[in-house]
Amino acid sequence: MKKPVVKALSIALCAILALGGVGGVAYAVNSTGDTPSASGDSAPVDSGAKVISTSSYTPGAEKNVKDETVYVLARADGSVDKIIVSDWVQNTRGDDAIDDVTRLTGIENVKGDETFTLSGDNACVWDARGNDIYYQGSLEEELPVSVAVSYTLNGQPVTPEELAGKSGKVTIRFDYANNQYETVSVNGKQEKIYVPFAMLTGVLLDNDVFSNVSVSNGKIVNDGDRTIVAGLAFPGLQDSLGLDRDTLDLPDFVEITADAENFSLETTVTLAANGLFNDAADEAGGFGGLDDLDGKLEELTDAMGQLMDGSSRLYDGLCTLLDSSNELVAGIGRLAAGAAQLTQGADSLSAGAAQLQTGSAALSQGLDTLAQQNTALTGGAAQVFQTLLGSANAQLAAAGVQAPELTAQNYAQVLDGVIASAGDSPAGQQVAALKASLDSYNSFYQGLQSYTAGVAQSAAGAGELNTGIGSVKDGADSLSAGAGQLYDGILTMQNSAPALIDGVTQLRDGAMELSDGLKEFDEQGVQKLVDAFDGDLGGLMDRVDAVKAVSERYNSFSGINPDMDGQVKFVWRTEAVEAQNQ
Repeated sequence: MKKPVVKALSIALCAILALGGVGGVAYAVNSTGDTPSASGDSAPVDSGAKVISTSSYTPGAEKNVKDETVYVLARADGSVDKIIVSDWVQNTRGDDAIDDVTRLTGIENVKGDETFTLSGDNACVWDARGNDIYYQGSLEEELPVSVAVSYTLNGQPVTPEELAGKSGKVTIRFDYANNQYETVSVNGKQEKIYVPFAMLTGVLLDNDVFSNVSVSNGKIVNDGDRTIVAGLAFPGLQDSLGLDRDTLDLPDFVEITADAENFSLETTVTLAANGLFNDAADEAGGFGGLDDLDGKLEELTDAMGQLMDGSSRLYDGLCTLLDSSNELVAGIGRLAAGAAQLTQGADSLSAGAAQLQTGSAALSQGLDTLAQQNTALTGGAAQVFQTLLGSANAQLAAAGVQAPELTAQNYAQVLDGVIASAGDSPAGQQVAALKASLDSYNSFYQGLQSYTAGVAQSAAGAGELNTGIGSVKDGADSLSAGAGQLYDGILTMQNSAPALIDGVTQLRDGAMELSDGLKEFDEQGVQKLVDAFDGDLGGLMDRVDAVKAVSERYNSFSGINPDMDGQVKFVWRTEAVEAQNQ
């Protein structure tokens, strides 16, 4: 495996542990067994590699701190090949000399020139001169926790060597055994309490080799080229807490299953630390705050009941919404049909308004032409009337009738007087006839004036009508365009309706799954928790306190001065599994 790949995996796992409350370890080991030196370059282990822990630890100001990282170079089955221990002594007090305790052999200062002196009882005194001390060495002792890796191909156990280059359904199982415990008194009984190690294993799987990857007790991240698998387990914690696995199952293994083509496996990395338990206790202000858990469990039960009731109401509401959505879709269909008719009618109205506008324009133009002749027509008729009146005056004078000059306004009155004076005489009779002739023309003249006035009024009205019809035409065009847009919008709604139905259906199904999931969580989780702790919560808290105490006392693998604070973590690297021809 290339060193950058291992570093990427190691850093990813360290980040996970750091987020979980455990200090990270900036460390990577490649497939050749090289380890990084203080400057970040790799060097063979046998040539005196310098391994430096860069994890952070916040110490108390009154004590120096020993931060220890144990690197386990393992074979593909997890068996130990070599152990390298890296210690960082944080000289928080600025001491000139640091009294240390270590069982390491081959001790080497990996960052500085400070010297040390070994004496009996594994005492080691460093000439620190106020500096931090970074050193490493070897230790051949049983590890407090071990990792065993087993493999199966199509359900049959195989060795890593036999599996290399094969294809089929592969299972890789990491089993963790906790060997570090204390026998302590809990509730008047001697109980075996294990150091609560959290085991985090990371594996990089090449997507050209592996597919359909699944993991128990872990998570999977696929970046397209590789699948990153991270699994978490807590060996020994189940027994320490005295919990029935039917109540709460704390995993002590990680199992990866995948389809493999020409099997090969890169280096795997496993981190182990008990600081996760310690940090969880510190962040919670100690576990004493759990003493009132009895009341909290009752509150939790009530809350779960409310959640399940709420999820049921949500499901019922979404069922109603789905039914209403179907009615909505039917309504949208009817609306679309109506919008289509409206669009057709609006188009017809627009076309008719265009024709009407054309006709009204022609009518207005014709009436304007007639109205332009009104003055000439009425003027000519007035001249004819004056001519007739002049002729009538001449006839009266010739007949010797003495009468005022006839005008259009007085002729009727004057002639009526003459007729009344003349009686039935011949003169009284072209006078009666003359009046009848003038009356007939006057009627024509008055009618002509009414006609020309009507033509003028009609011309003005036709103009206004033409203007109004123009507005109607514009409105009809706008109505037609708006109806078209409305129809298009309704069509979009109609086309989107199936997606709405699908979405509401998915929401309903999701609500049903939520309701079922909450019910299962209540039955399998909350109720079991309530049943498990009912009446015996104090006993559980005593065990938790015992685990915390045992964990706090285990702070070094190679040895530590009792006057120091400390923490320790373990890093396993298994060798790669490769076919012989690779």
